Amino acid sequence: MKKFSYFAIILYFLNTNFVYAPAPKIDLTSKFKEIARKIVAKMSDKDKAGQVIHIAIPSKTVTEEIKQEIKKIKPGGIIVFGKNLGTREEIIGLTKNLQKEMKKLKKLPLFISIDQEGGRVVRVQKAVTEFPGAMALGQTQNPDNAYKVGFITSYELRKLGINLLFAPVMDINNNPDNPVINTRSFGSSLETVTELACAYERGARIGGAVPVIKHFPGHGDTNIDSHLGLPVINKSLEELEQFELRPFQKSIQDGAKVVMTAHIVYPKLDKDYPTTLSKKILNNILREKLKFRGVIITDSMEMDAIDEHYAHTQTAKLAILSGADIILSTEFGKTPYKYYKMILKAIKKKEFDVGGKNLLDEALIRQIALKLEYGLLHQKTSYIKIKNKEVNDFVSASKRERDTKYKELQKEGIGELNQKISGEAIKTYKKAFTPFSKAETKSMVFYIKNQVLKSTIQKVLKKKLKFFSSKDLKKYLKKHNGQIIVLGTREEKDVKFFYKLAKKYKKNKFLLLHYGSPFFKFPTNDSVNVIFSFSPTTESLKQLAKVTFTPGGKEIQSADLILK
Repeated sequence: MKKFSYFAIILYFLNTNFVYAPAPKIDLTSKFKEIARKIVAKMSDKDKAGQVIHIAIPSKTVTEEIKQEIKKIKPGGIIVFGKNLGTREEIIGLTKNLQKEMKKLKKLPLFISIDQEGGRVVRVQKAVTEFPGAMALGQTQNPDNAYKVGFITSYELRKLGINLLFAPVMDINNNPDNPVINTRSFGSSLETVTELACAYERGARIGGAVPVIKHFPGHGDTNIDSHLGLPVINKSLEELEQFELRPFQKSIQDGAKVVMTAHIVYPKLDKDYPTTLSKKILNNILREKLKFRGVIITDSMEMDAIDEHYAHTQTAKLAILSGADIILSTEFGKTPYKYYKMILKAIKKKEFDVGGKNLLDEALIRQIALKLEYGLLHQKTSYIKIKNKEVNDFVSASKRERDTKYKELQKEGIGELNQKISGEAIKTYKKAFTPFSKAETKSMVFYIKNQVLKSTIQKVLKKKLKFFSSKDLKKYLKKHNGQIIVLGTREEKDVKFFYKLAKKYKKNKFLLLHYGSPFFKFPTNDSVNVIFSFSPTTESLKQLAKVTFTPGGKEIQSADLILK
């Protein structure tokens, strides 16, 4: 981390483009932990067991069934998915009512978490700005873009009552066969991922929803989805230190608060257990070697990588003993209650008393200290009132800072920022592309299903176009040559269809507008051009059309990625 003068730090607040220096604040870490320790000392065993478990819920409102589940487990947090979220008002109502339930029970406020990475991984659809995802941000090569997107996303989520953001992804997607990360990564290069992901985290950290860097120690070099199987990466610690660990290490040095574990086996680090259940990785590497002092949360414990392979091992207990602070369950009812009973039983048997410390208490202190730092215990829905002036002033100052920052970005134009980023992200597959001339657009034939793409292309070209079905397109090509065939898709089956057409009808030119994974196998014929947006958001689709079809537009450069 570079050292900055006091004057340089002041400039940080005056210039929103300057993203590298963290906001200067008094370090109250020891004070937060001191208060958290006092809270933990007064907690019952049942309260402790519940606090380290985060659960999912089945509906958009706090039903009687949900109230009973909260009363039974007393969870430390709740993860929300698309099925739980509606309008802005409905989301705010849900989060407030969940917190009110905790207040009624005289329990600690909840961390309410979400996967809102942008691009293809979003849960809130309309109530926050719909930015493109990490790979699109990475292709802009601009950390200021990532910083602002991280901040705005975090701020807007906090306004909805969501205070824990499962982003950014720190994984380097250097394996084009990766089925689960791909466009969720900032890129294939160590430098791009480190710079952009860390900038996103720094912005999100002051936005109000705590960012979570994931998936430690790296999920980029796999060809198995850990939701469906157990990935194995056969790399040594020395190899990981040169590549996968670097973004995590830099973010931890920057002050990252929370790390999410990967359900991946690294046999050269621990031949018996995946990261989530490995003391050798979580304690020896993350805590001791990388000096991480924040909160460690597991990825969903119901993913097949854990559930199908280690269910016999008392997974929740083992995760805490290995160094995790929070057990994330993405289910409701029987499964999280099983984890709760597992933890409670281990408390009774004093299994968390290790080496003169109680590992569960230490996990609780870290989580509750973070809740204090982010003002959760200062909400109206908190039954605990914090009387420490330093802490109260800190929380108030943090809120003022993020409110001021957001107003500045509103003045600059958040919609305009989204347009800029989405446009800068447009890249090509392996060779540069110069937009067609106005004359060339007259011989274009279109096979596009997406309505946003259709309408935007027509606006750019200022004419009504005919869009073919796949069947009609094949008939048309049998009788016509010298055409420019334009296909828009995110689906691999459409790419394969496009591939066949390009091979068969070689006297035509082909243009593929692609808004899905860039890691499919694409045709490399001279007559074929492929343009990527890396994101299916509305603005990404609009910019894909505008950048590609505006006559006289700038040459589009190739993507900085490891592609097939």
